Amino acid sequence: MHSALVEKIRAIERKHVCCDDARKQLGQVLSTGWADVDTALGGGLPRGGLHEWFGIAPALGSDQVELRNQKQWRPPVGALIHCAWCVLDTGEPGRWAVWIGRRCFPYPAALLRRGGADRLLLERSLFLAPRNPTDRLWAIDLALRSLAVGVVVADGSGFDMTATRRIQLVAKNEASQAFLVRPPWEQVELSAAYSRWLVRNVVADDDKAGATNPAWIVELLRCKGVHWKPATNIWRMEWNRADCTLRQSTSVADPAGAAQTSSSSTSKPLSRLLA
Repeated sequence: MHSALVEKIRAIERKHVCCDDARKQLGQVLSTGWADVDTALGGGLPRGGLHEWFGIAPALGSDQVELRNQKQWRPPVGALIHCAWCVLDTGEPGRWAVWIGRRCFPYPAALLRRGGADRLLLERSLFLAPRNPTDRLWAIDLALRSLAVGVVVADGSGFDMTATRRIQLVAKNEASQAFLVRPPWEQVELSAAYSRWLVRNVVADDDKAGATNPAWIVELLRCKGVHWKPATNIWRMEWNRADCTLRQSTSVADPAGAAQTSSSSTSKPLSRLLA
C-alpha cells in the first residue's frame, strides 16, 4: 500500500510544477468564505496549519460510555467540503485535495457546485483508506509534504498529542492546510491544532427551512492567538442544495437549546451525508 501511495502522489507532483516559496507568497491567511468568521479570526485561518472539527453526537440520552462503544457519531462533512473548496478557490499551485480515512469520505455528488457545472473538487480529489491509525498518520504526513497537495482532510479519531503535533509542524512547514475530523468526546484530548471547531445540529422545529436546507451550529472552541467576546464565536450555517455550498446565515447569541441533536425526517438523508 505504501509504495503504491507514494507512486500515486509522485505522479501527481510531476503533472503540477510548483514550489514551496511560491505557495508561501500567496498570503498569510486563508479566508473561510464566512464574513463573520473571518472577522473573528482576524482575517481567516493561517496559511499552513492543523484545524480540528468535532463531529455530531447521536440523539440526546446516550451517555459517553455508550457513545464510545457504539461509535455513533457523524463527521461534519459539509464543513470539510466547504474548507476544501476554500483552498482550491485560491488558485494555489498545489490544487489537489486528499481525503484520508473512510469516516470523512464525502458523497461524490456533494463535491459538485453550481448544479454540477463546477467539478473541480471532485476531479482533484484523491481518496485513501488506511487500515489503522498508524497508517492514517503516515498517509497524512506524506500527503502534506507533497507539493501537489493543497489540502488534506482526514479522520483524526484516536490521535494523541504527539500525532497532532507532528501534523501541525508538517502543515506549517509545508504551508498546507490540514483538517481533522474527530468524535465529539475527544474534545478533552490535548492537541497541537491551531483551531478547534464543534458542529451541532439545529433543532428541526425551530428551523422552518430545515426540510429544504439542512442547518448546523458551528462553534469555534479555540484558536491560538485569537480572543473573542462572549457569543461571537458561534454561527449558524446552512447547506444550499442547489449550489452544494455551506453558507453562513446568522450569528447565534444563545446556543443553549438551539443546537441540540435532532433532525426532521425530510432533511435526515442529506444531513447524514454532509454531517
